[in-house]
Amino acid sequence: MSPTSPRPSIDEKIAGGDESYDLEAQTRSYEGLSSTSVIDTSSRSFLDRLEESPVIQKFLGYPAPGSLELKSTSWLDGVRGVAALGVYIFHAMGLWASLVPAWHADTHQNNIFQLPLIRTIFVSGGAAVAVFFAVSGYVLTYKSLKWMRTGKKDKIYPAVASSMFRRGFRLYLPPVVLTFCEMIATRFGFTPPLNFSFVAEPTLSAQFVDWLKDMHGFINPLYTFQKAMQGIIVHPKYDAVLWTIPIEFWGSFVLYTLLLLLVRIPSNRLRMLSVAIYAIFSLQMGSWNIFCFSSGMLIADFNLDQEESNTIPSLDRPSRFRLIWTTIFAVAFYAAGFPTLVYDEAKQNPMPGFEVLRAIIPMSLAMEDHSRFIWSLSGVALLASISQLPIKGMFETNFCQYLGKISFSLYLVHEFCLILFGLRFSELLMAVTGVVPKSGTLVYWIVCAVWFWAFTAIVWALAAQVEKRVDAPSVRFARVLERRCLKVYKNLW
Repeated sequence: MSPTSPRPSIDEKIAGGDESYDLEAQTRSYEGLSSTSVIDTSSRSFLDRLEESPVIQKFLGYPAPGSLELKSTSWLDGVRGVAALGVYIFHAMGLWASLVPAWHADTHQNNIFQLPLIRTIFVSGGAAVAVFFAVSGYVLTYKSLKWMRTGKKDKIYPAVASSMFRRGFRLYLPPVVLTFCEMIATRFGFTPPLNFSFVAEPTLSAQFVDWLKDMHGFINPLYTFQKAMQGIIVHPKYDAVLWTIPIEFWGSFVLYTLLLLLVRIPSNRLRMLSVAIYAIFSLQMGSWNIFCFSSGMLIADFNLDQEESNTIPSLDRPSRFRLIWTTIFAVAFYAAGFPTLVYDEAKQNPMPGFEVLRAIIPMSLAMEDHSRFIWSLSGVALLASISQLPIKGMFETNFCQYLGKISFSLYLVHEFCLILFGLRFSELLMAVTGVVPKSGTLVYWIVCAVWFWAFTAIVWALAAQVEKRVDAPSVRFARVLERRCLKVYKNLW
């Protein structure tokens, strides 16, 4: 995430001689940007009073600073936050229930959470990642696309160069800090291994060297390029969920390259057509991740085109296309719960409710898990339909804006917390209550609910602190480093 202190706008930076740009920050509602809408706080409900509680504000960092100040793209923060929540629920509830296979895939798969539609709430991690990437495609290109449409194309080059310089620091510094803590915790026996093939080294120095080697393979672009461009999952040794970071890094650079290549195209429609063709070609080649990034860029351009032509649907009046977009959202939400096909048996086992979707997947695509074909289409369709429907307002609420603020930190820390104390906490509750693991009784689910809310409060509080003390300083560090490098460069010339 980005720091919470107000920052000047792009135009102010240019006027003041600051050559540091951040394309992503231009869409954040808590970056000191002018407000275009303010949530009505005249009616004070219980939630309003709860938000003003010093305990809640200090412990959870809720509500997010500036969350009452909204602009046209604030909903993107909320979408990203809800997607992070989906990943969190998927991993957390995986301790308590069988979630991954389809309902009735065999005689043991009879959990209510596995039912179609319901499983979208609890088992949509794959589609949530696709939403992440599509949102990144939207966020990282929105400002540049707007400049293209307003004849300010010369601003794009320094902005893209600045973002390319800082992107690696923004994405990799927080995971480096996190994995270092995980390395220490695992080496001294505080947690079981965080990855499938983890073997602890005999000494701390040997473990440290092993961590350095793993981070080198995790960060070095020469190692990550080929697999990241194809969307192949490589689990880092010290935290398996960080596989998305190299893919996010290279997806960002694909977007920056597209901006530089398409900046001189005079026709907006031709540019949109070019991006659409590139997105379809990427999916056909099996690069589901690049499809999501470039589709996010296309959605941003489409929304800007609607604003220019004054055809963007009003959220308080019926539209003739409202039924179409509602249908697209409903189908995409349903498809977001599509079960994984990464296991060979999943391709032959029954898949009630998803047989049609499985049948339309082109199995010839070069994908590790062909479910990502469905998940990618679902994630892109969800983002596109949300941008056209009144549901967009839901993502501008305090809660969703808060989730958007801590989304990156929550994604980083939640798996570590599950291993560090989540497992032991669940075992303690079941031992105290005498509940049999995986029994599925009423008492079992009551214990699960107690665990979930207590665990969530702690994890979100930690995520808020990581955002404040690790994530935001990483962004500031990259900005300061860029300014100093520019200063050195100017002095040399």
